[in-house]
Amino acid sequence: MSFAIGALLPLIAILAALIVLRIPVTIAAVLLALVIIGAVSAGLGGAPKHSAVLRNFVGGGLALAVTYLIGHLVGAAIS
Repeated sequence: MSFAIGALLPLIAILAALIVLRIPVTIAAVLLALVIIGAVSAGLGGAPKHSAVLRNFVGGGLALAVTYLIGHLVGAAIS
């Protein structure tokens, strides 16, 4: 259930974006979702929000970049 809720923002962004803007809009939506999830999880756990947000943003951003790069290198269709 939590995975589906976390995927809503990127999914809505993908569906609402023009085709030519889908990749940058998706990246922005995913990074925004990571920031929100980091802040909410830190708040629920009583941890400092800044470090949780930064960890989610950097780790998720790197994972996103590596995945995109691998897809590009192996010739995956990205449209």
